[in-house]
Amino acid sequence: MATIRSKERLGRSLGFFETFAIGTGTMIGAGIFILPAIALSEAGPACIISFLIGGLISTATAISVAELATGMPKAGGSYFFISRAMGASFGAIIGLGAWLALVFKGSFALVGLADYFFVFYPIPVLIISIVAGLILILINYRGARSSGSLQNIIVLFLLIILTIFIIQGSFMLDTAKFSPFMPFGYTSIFATTGLIFISYLGITQLAAISEEVKDPAKNLPRALIASVVTVTLIYTAVMIVISGTLTFEQSINTHTPLVDVAVMLDGTLGKIMIVLAGLFATISTANAAILSSSRFPFAMARDRLIPEWFVKIHNKHETPHRAIVVSGMIMILLLLIFNVEQLAKLGSVFNILIYVLINISVIILRKRSLKGYKPAFTDPFYPYTQIIGIVGSLALLPLMGFLPVLFTIFVVFVGATWYKYYGFEKAYPKYNIFDMLENNIYPTSVPSDSRIKILVPIANPKHEQDLLELADNLGDEIIGLNVMQIPKQTSLTAARDAFHANKNMMEYLLKEKFDEFPIIVGHEREYIIAFDHSVANSIIEQAEIENVDFIVIGWHEMNRLHFSMGNVASKVLAGAKNNIVMLNGYFPKEIEKIIVAYNGKENSKYGITLAKRLAQNTGAKIHILRVIKPNIQEEKKIKIISELEQIIKELKENTISYEVKEHYSAENGILGSIGQDDLLIIGDSSQRFRVSLLGMLPYNVAKRSQRPVLIVKKHKPLSTEGINNVIMKKIKKIVRIRNESNENR
Repeated sequence: MATIRSKERLGRSLGFFETFAIGTGTMIGAGIFILPAIALSEAGPACIISFLIGGLISTATAISVAELATGMPKAGGSYFFISRAMGASFGAIIGLGAWLALVFKGSFALVGLADYFFVFYPIPVLIISIVAGLILILINYRGARSSGSLQNIIVLFLLIILTIFIIQGSFMLDTAKFSPFMPFGYTSIFATTGLIFISYLGITQLAAISEEVKDPAKNLPRALIASVVTVTLIYTAVMIVISGTLTFEQSINTHTPLVDVAVMLDGTLGKIMIVLAGLFATISTANAAILSSSRFPFAMARDRLIPEWFVKIHNKHETPHRAIVVSGMIMILLLLIFNVEQLAKLGSVFNILIYVLINISVIILRKRSLKGYKPAFTDPFYPYTQIIGIVGSLALLPLMGFLPVLFTIFVVFVGATWYKYYGFEKAYPKYNIFDMLENNIYPTSVPSDSRIKILVPIANPKHEQDLLELADNLGDEIIGLNVMQIPKQTSLTAARDAFHANKNMMEYLLKEKFDEFPIIVGHEREYIIAFDHSVANSIIEQAEIENVDFIVIGWHEMNRLHFSMGNVASKVLAGAKNNIVMLNGYFPKEIEKIIVAYNGKENSKYGITLAKRLAQNTGAKIHILRVIKPNIQEEKKIKIISELEQIIKELKENTISYEVKEHYSAENGILGSIGQDDLLIIGDSSQRFRVSLLGMLPYNVAKRSQRPVLIVKKHKPLSTEGINNVIMKKIKKIVRIRNESNENR
C-alpha cells in the first residue's frame, strides 16, 4: 500500500542574525520618533536614564520570554504564556490588556504619523490621523498581502538613518546643554520610564517564530537579549544627541525634535530623510497594530473566552474582518479622547502589566509542573532575572499618574468579571493559579511519561470537528487519517501519482481541517494520507503501524443482522487490534457531568479512565452509575456498593460520585439518568465470538439517547490462554445447565 504522510513541522531556517533582525524590527518603530519631546519635558536630559532602565527591565523580561517560548513553541505570545501558567481567569485579563496595549500603540502611532506628515503639509493632525487610520483599516480588511522583504528594507533603512543621525550628532554635542540634568527630581526618571515603555512593546512577538529558529536554546535568548540591548543603545544615543544639540526650550516646544536636529546636521536633506524615516516607522507601527488585531481575540476565542463571532473570517477576503474593523475603529475613537502623552502612558501601563505576569509565569512554571512544558532554554540567573523584571515593572506603575493606574484597575475588573459570567464554565485552560501553586493540574492514573496517541479517521465532514475535539481532550498526540479509497480497477501507485498532481490543493484541504488542533499545550498532531482499496483496512493498518492507543470513530448505525455487509465502523470494530472510542452525536462545548455506565467489566472500567482524562480538560464532574435489578440479593448489592466506594477511593478525586440505581431495565435506567448537559460513557457489552459487533445495551442506549454517547471497546488479544478460558467458561455453562435440567426432572 502506498502511503503519503505530512507532518506539521516548520523548518529551522533562522539563525542568530535573522532572529536578531526580526526582534530589532519589532521594537524600532514609532516610539523613538514621537516620544523624545515628551520625555524631555517630563524628566529633562535625565530621560536618558529612563530609556536605560526601560531597556534593563525589557532585557530581564526578554530572558523570561526565551524560556517560555522554548517551552511552548507551538503557540507563543504573552496571552498564551500567562493563561497556561495562571489559568483562564488571568487569560481573560491579560488577553484584554494585551489587545488594548496594541490598540493604544496603534492610535499613538497614528498621531506620530500625522505629526511627521505635518512637517511637509500643514493639515490638522487629527484629520490626518483619522484618514490614515481609515485607509489602514480598509487595506487590512481587504487583505492586502504585506511583503516580508519590504518590512526588512524598512527596518534596515531606519537603522541606517538613526545610526547616521547618532554619529553625526555626536560631533556636535554641547555638554552645557545637559545642565540641569535632572530638573524635576529622581522620581521623574521612573515616571518617564513608564511613559516610554510603549517603545519596547513587541519583544514577545519573537516567541511566535521560536519553532523556526536553529538551536533555539542558544540562538533565541541571544537574539532576544541582543535586540533589546541594541534598541536600548539606539534609543539612548538618540536622546543624548537631542539633549546635547537642542536647548531644553527647543526640545520641548516641538513635536519632532529629531527633525530639528537633522536640519542642523544636514539641512533640507537631513530633514527629508528623518521625516521619511518617521513616516515609515509610524505607518509600520500603526499597520502592525491593525494587522495583529485578531491575534489576541483569536487566541481567546479558541480558548472559549470570547465568542467566535469576533474572529470570523471573511468569505471573500479571508481576513478576520470584524476584529480588524472593531480594533481600527477603537484606535480612531481613542484619537478623539486622549492626547499623545496619554496614549503613550495607557499603552505602556498595559505593557508593564504584561511584563510583570510573564516573569511571574516563569517562576510558577519552574516551581510547578505543567504537562508539555519542557523549555530548551532555562535562565541561568533564575530567579534574580525575574525579580528584576517584576520589581522594576511594579515600581513604575504608581509613578505613571492617576489615569493609567485607574485604567489598569478597570481592565482587571472587566477581564475578571467577563471571565466569571462568560468564560468560567467553558474556557480553556480549566485550571486556575491556585491549582498551579498546589501542583494539581493533571492528576491522572496514566504515568506522567506516557503519551496517549490517537488515530482519528476523517470521513464525515459533519462529524470531523467533534472527533478531533474529543481526541484533543483524550490524548496527547492526534493522528488524522484521510483515506483515499481507490477503485480495484486502479493501481494504488497510479492513484498516488495522480494525487501528486493536485497535492497542494489536497494538503490545503487537509490542513484546513486540522489547523484548530491541538488546543491543549503540549499536544502534537500528524496528518496521514493513505491510499487503499478498502477504507476499513487502511484504518486498521495505519493504527497498527502507528501503534496508537486507541481509535476515535464516529457512530454509524449498523444492521445487526447483516454485519458482514456492514459499514466501515463495523469492520474496524471487528478487525482493529486497538482500543476504540465511538462517538454518537456531537462533542459538547460544555459538559457539566460525565456519566459512566458501570457494570464491573473491563470496558466500563476503561470508560472510567477515559472519563477522568476528559474531566481534567473540560472541568466536568464524573458520576459513576450502576443499574441493578430491584430484586437483587442484598449481599450482592453490598458488594457492588463496596466496589464503587473502592473505585472512588483509588481515584482520589473530589469531583467523582457514584449512584446505585434500581431498575428492571438497565437501558431505561441509564437513559433516565442523563441530563441536559451530560455526556454518557458506556463500555461495550459484546462478548467474544458473538455475531454482533456491539452489545445490545450500548447499541440501544446510543440509538435512543438524545445526548452524546461514547461507546468504549477495549481490545482483548486472542491468546491461547484467553481462548482456553472462553472455551472452559462455555463448557462449564453447558455442564451447569445440564445438571440443573437433570435436577428438575
